[in-house]
Amino acid sequence: MVDWSDDRIAALSDQDLKNLLVNAERKSVADVIAQCKAEMEKRDAAKPRKASKPRTELKEFEHEVSGQLAAVGKEMAEKYDLSEETAKANSAGVKGFRSHRLLDAKGYAKLGGHQRDGTVAVDRYISYRRGNGIVTLGVWLLKDAPIEDHEFHVSAPAEMIEGGKSFSEVRPGVSEKDAQETRQMRAFKDLPSAAAAFDAALAKITA
Repeated sequence: MVDWSDDRIAALSDQDLKNLLVNAERKSVADVIAQCKAEMEKRDAAKPRKASKPRTELKEFEHEVSGQLAAVGKEMAEKYDLSEETAKANSAGVKGFRSHRLLDAKGYAKLGGHQRDGTVAVDRYISYRRGNGIVTLGVWLLKDAPIEDHEFHVSAPAEMIEGGKSFSEVRPGVSEKDAQETRQMRAFKDLPSAAAAFDAALAKITA
């Protein structure tokens, strides 16, 4: 077999280097196998790494606020029993009852349907259901709107939310897929105020 020096191997093209390695492995020439692998590692190390794409400002905002909403949810879960088991036990007799997971599988606010279908830029929320009542806290940003225009929306059965308005008043021009006649909504510019309204609604629905 040809005497393969390191310099000679280094002069090979990538494809020729691969071919040499295949032949060396077939003939069990340990020295050449080691030389080929060392050269391949050297070439791999020299290749520029693809930098992971930085999050856009909008995605960064969405990620951050989803975490903030989740933090509120976890705080409420310590204050009230928001377990799915308790929700089911207190919803016996409600036809087709399905409990809500407070957060998504990763422990963040859930992805809302309006963001999923592209109607709005950001629709993230946390929610709790007991019986026919649903209480939600979420962030809302219209498509193409500046990030600072975002709002925090709290929805709950009409009797559990003070100063509530219809969904169409708070979200004009956005159609709701589910009938929301029994629930009302309030919009807030800051999360602490929205969290306080969410807290008040949870106190009533879990009472």
